[in-house]
Amino acid sequence: MERHGAWIDPAVELARATNPAEAAFFAQEDRLATKWHHYLEVYDRHLSRYRGKPVRILELGIFQGGSLQMWRRYFGPDAVIHGLDINEACTQIDEPGITVHIGSQSDAGLLRRIAEAMGGIDVVIDDAGHISPDQIASFETLYPLMAPDGVYFVEDVHASYWPDLGGGLRAPGAFMEYAKRLLDRLHARYVLDPDPFPRDPGFADATQGIAFHDSMVVFERRRKPPPRALTVGHRTLS
Repeated sequence: MERHGAWIDPAVELARATNPAEAAFFAQEDRLATKWHHYLEVYDRHLSRYRGKPVRILELGIFQGGSLQMWRRYFGPDAVIHGLDINEACTQIDEPGITVHIGSQSDAGLLRRIAEAMGGIDVVIDDAGHISPDQIASFETLYPLMAPDGVYFVEDVHASYWPDLGGGLRAPGAFMEYAKRLLDRLHARYVLDPDPFPRDPGFADATQGIAFHDSMVVFERRRKPPPRALTVGHRTLS
């Protein structure tokens, strides 16, 4: 399985792009960027409402900087874009409207300082080391700090099935197993079991939904009241 993308002809792919995220990616001509193709449709599905607005984006994992430029192209000039990477060479990325931070994605103090410097976060894209404990640490720090209607992406969760990155099929410490447990917390109001973890309503109250895609999990935040069962009409079966 390829861990980095195959070389393609961007002009050919740009000509047949089916959504703005594809167009933004295939138009990349400067810094190197690599993404799984099917991610681009998922991005646009969840992020199109932010285009042309002063959205605040934090990408964990800068790589060569191409994705930061892609996000600028996709969201527009009003977007506030920050990136975090452990590679100090990423400080070479010096462009208007793009801020680079150096450090670990598992450094909770650093993540809080970045969120404060950004004035809040609307979108997090975790494309960093793909190590399950680090992905979990980032999520648990950043998710509560996000805007009430923010979107949190965790990419490349196929790494959850690789032991060298802290995973394995149904491995207790894998991010995918962590995300599956969050499905229980999303339904906390309906859980009768006395275990306090799935019955904690805080996550459910702040989360509209969790979308599982091939190699990606997307968390959609939205404050919501307790669910209401509604009935309309009057005629029933005799």
